[in-house]
Amino acid sequence: MIKGLFADGIFRRILKNFSWLLIGQIFTAIANFGYLSLTAHRLGLELFGLFILARAFIEILIGVTTFQSWQAFIRYGAVYLKEKNRDALQHLIKVTTLLDILGSCGGFFVAITLAPFVGSLVGWDASTIREVQWCSVLMLFTLGSTPMGLLRLFDRFNWLALQQTVPAFTRLAGTIIALSLEAPFWSYLFIWVFAEAMNGVSLLFLGWREVRRQGLLEGMDWSCPNLFTVDRTLLKFCLVSNLNSSLPLVMTVSPLIIGIFATPVAVGLYRAGYELATPLREVALLFTHSVYPELAHLSSRDRWRKFSRIVLKFSFILKGFGLLLFLLGLWFGKDLLYYAMGEDFVAAYATLMVMVVAGIFNMGNCLLEPALFAMGLPQISLRVNSIAILGIYLPMLVILTIQFGAIGAGLATLISFFSSFTLNTVLTWQQIRLKIKLKQRVRELSRVK
Repeated sequence: MIKGLFADGIFRRILKNFSWLLIGQIFTAIANFGYLSLTAHRLGLELFGLFILARAFIEILIGVTTFQSWQAFIRYGAVYLKEKNRDALQHLIKVTTLLDILGSCGGFFVAITLAPFVGSLVGWDASTIREVQWCSVLMLFTLGSTPMGLLRLFDRFNWLALQQTVPAFTRLAGTIIALSLEAPFWSYLFIWVFAEAMNGVSLLFLGWREVRRQGLLEGMDWSCPNLFTVDRTLLKFCLVSNLNSSLPLVMTVSPLIIGIFATPVAVGLYRAGYELATPLREVALLFTHSVYPELAHLSSRDRWRKFSRIVLKFSFILKGFGLLLFLLGLWFGKDLLYYAMGEDFVAAYATLMVMVVAGIFNMGNCLLEPALFAMGLPQISLRVNSIAILGIYLPMLVILTIQFGAIGAGLATLISFFSSFTLNTVLTWQQIRLKIKLKQRVRELSRVK
C-alpha cells in the first residue's frame, strides 16, 4: 500500500512541497515557542492577556480587510498556464496586486478609526489605544497574498519554507533584546508588528523575484487595471474567497469577547491553550498550501478520479497525525504549560485539550476547503463557514464564556469545527461525485457521436 502511494507522482510532489513547508515550520515553531515563553514569563498572566487583546484587534482587521487573492490567483493562474495565456496571467498579477493594495490601505484607516471604540469596550487606557493605533501601520505591509500565490503556483515551496521563518526569528530576537533592556509593555507590541512587517516585505521580494524569473515582466502593461472591466467571475471568486477566509478570522475575536464577558486572566488562559494547540492548525495549513495548487491543476484538466483519490489519501494521513498530537497533549500537556509559560498557566490544561480535539476537526476542513476552491465552488465553503461561525460559534462563545470562562470558549470552538467538518465532508464528496458522473456522461455522448 505504501509503495503504491509513493508510485503516484502527484502524491510525491505534494509530499515534497509539504516537507519543505514542514521543515520551515519546525524552525518557526521552535522560535515561536521561545518567543511565547519569554513574553509570557516577562509580562505575567494579566499583562499577557492585555497584549493578546491588542494583537487580536490588529489580526482581526488584517483578516477582514486583506484580500486573500492567492486563492483566486492559483485557481485562475493554473488555467492560464495550461492554456499558455501569458497576457491573461500578467493581467491576473496586476488585478490581484491592486486588490492587495486596496485592502491594506483600507485596513489601516479602519484600524485607526475603530481603536478608540474597541478600547473602551475592553478597558484600554488612552496610552494603550495610541500604541495600538501606531501598531496599525502594520496593515500597510500586508501585500503578500499575490506573491504567495505566485510562489505556490510555480512550485517554489523551498523559498516559502525559508520565508516563513523570517517573522518567527525576528520576534524571538526582538524579545531577547527587549528582555535584556527591561523594555516596557508597548515594546512587545512593536516587536510583533515589526516581525509581521518583515513577513510582508520578504514575501513581496520573493514573489516579484519569481515573476522576473518566469519572464513575466517582459512586455508587462503597467497601466492600472480598471476593476469594473475585469472578468466578473474572477472578481466574484476573489470576493467570495475573501469573505470565506475572513469568517474563520472572526474566531480570533475570542480574546476580545472573553475580555468583555470575563477577565484578562481568562483571556491569558484561553490564549495559552490556543497557542500550544497551534501545531495542529499549522500542519493543517501546510497541507492546504501543498495540496491546493495540485488540486487546481487536476481540476483544470478534469481529472476528477485522481482528484478524489488525492483528497481521500490525505484525509487519512491528517486524521492519523491529529490522533498522535492528541495523545501527546494528553500525556505531556500539563508539563508543557508549566515549563513553557509558568505555574499560573497550568490551569489552561483543560482548554488546551479541548482546542486539540477542535484542531483535529479543523485539519479535515483544511483539506476539504481547498478541494471546493479548486472545483471553483468557494460559495459552498462560504455558506458552511457562515453557518458554523456566525450561526453556531459566536452565540455559543458568548453563552459558554459567561458560564465557564476560558474553557467555554474552547468548547465553542470545538462545536463549530465539528459542525463545519461534517457539512464540508457531505457537500465536498457530493460535488466530486457529480463531477465524475458529468465527465462520464460527456464521454458516453462523444462515443455515441
